Amino acid sequence: MQSNTIPSSSAAWREYFESNAHSASAIPWERGADLDRQARAAVARSIQEFQRGESSEGKHLYHYAEHYANATGDHDYLYALRLFIAEEHRHARDLARFLRLNGIPLITRTVADSVFRKLRNLFRSLEVSIAVLVTAEIFAQVYYAALQHATASTVLQRLCGRILEDEERHVQFQTWQLSRMRARRPGMARVLARWLQRILFMGTCLVVWSGHRRALRAGGHTFTSFWDAAWSQFRLAFPSSSGRAAGAMVRGGTHEKQLAAGTVSRGEWI
Repeated sequence: MQSNTIPSSSAAWREYFESNAHSASAIPWERGADLDRQARAAVARSIQEFQRGESSEGKHLYHYAEHYANATGDHDYLYALRLFIAEEHRHARDLARFLRLNGIPLITRTVADSVFRKLRNLFRSLEVSIAVLVTAEIFAQVYYAALQHATASTVLQRLCGRILEDEERHVQFQTWQLSRMRARRPGMARVLARWLQRILFMGTCLVVWSGHRRALRAGGHTFTSFWDAAWSQFRLAFPSSSGRAAGAMVRGGTHEKQLAAGTVSRGEWI
């Protein structure tokens, strides 16, 4: 179970990821293929696409982080980022295992994944790459919470639960780093970054709903409730300077249910 305390240094984040690598919840793979035909029709393609998105090597992100670490001397951040990427790869492996278990082939390319990869590397910048990545992570929180309720598959429910545990910290890690980098920007540059982050959110919302609406509807969402849940998470991840600390998230055992229903309590706008 995660501590409510959010790490506040690169060394603390490194320690968190090292610990989390050995404390992940178990998945009952022994249950075998437990996705029925109706559920498979609703979620299979969607899971294939998310599995592809989780499988990014992260080599460009790591390259940008190397430059940052060399410039700042913050090599603990680089190590923490490497462990973060390893967690993303674990998600990809687990999703691939679930797909194969149910006789669903993997895919090697999607249009949305290609677009997001290009956006992350558009300016060859660590800040931009993280800004795009954390937006995708925010929508992943809402998606996996909905997917957890979309089928009767015990394996998928447990897998989504484990991914959600990680994604909460992933969003906190990325917004923590963004806040450090943006704090050095002039005031107008920070305002511009906030607006660009919102625009990216809006575009991503439309892309995710368009490509995954069948699975999201199976998980109980309409477009309005999906937008509302994602917007709530965005506001929690990027609070205003007068609001809560960056990366603050909803606590408690009902978090996943709140995400799926779009009833996460509101934070401040960035």
